[in-house]
Amino acid sequence: MSLLITDGSEPLTTTDVKAWAKIENSDEDTLVSSLITLCRHEIESYTKMVLCNQTWRTFYQFDYAKTIFYSPRMTATSVSVDVDGTTLTVDTDYLFNSNTGRLKLKNEYGSDSEITITWTVQTTLSAQSALKQALLDLVIYRFYNRGTSDMPNLVREVINKYRVFNV
Repeated sequence: MSLLITDGSEPLTTTDVKAWAKIENSDEDTLVSSLITLCRHEIESYTKMVLCNQTWRTFYQFDYAKTIFYSPRMTATSVSVDVDGTTLTVDTDYLFNSNTGRLKLKNEYGSDSEITITWTVQTTLSAQSALKQALLDLVIYRFYNRGTSDMPNLVREVINKYRVFNV
């Protein structure tokens, strides 16, 4: 199970959304701010990419030996691994591929071992502008179509280009 530990600043501001949506008053700034965060999380979950820098923590305790793990989001730039409270050393105890977010432990640990992995995930600049625009469009769609959970086709088409599938 992976938990989001720290979340960076939002890629959009309330002012950005209000200007694009032509919202003139500040009565619903709280709603707009909440929609920015909720829609960002939805896009990040769907694409497995991030729109702001984040830190994730994954906890494992197994009934079987597992040595390969994947980052909860793509573009993990660094990782820290602890097994039963002891910090492991990169290259000596594990290998990490930042392109795929794949972590491989060099040793197998028993079922009573507790493995904690801390992932540092950063935004991908190549996808940033397109995903940011998709986020803006989704926030405005949800603002004007309250109570709907569907995603507009235009937004889905854009984010599908950046979607990563787990295999």
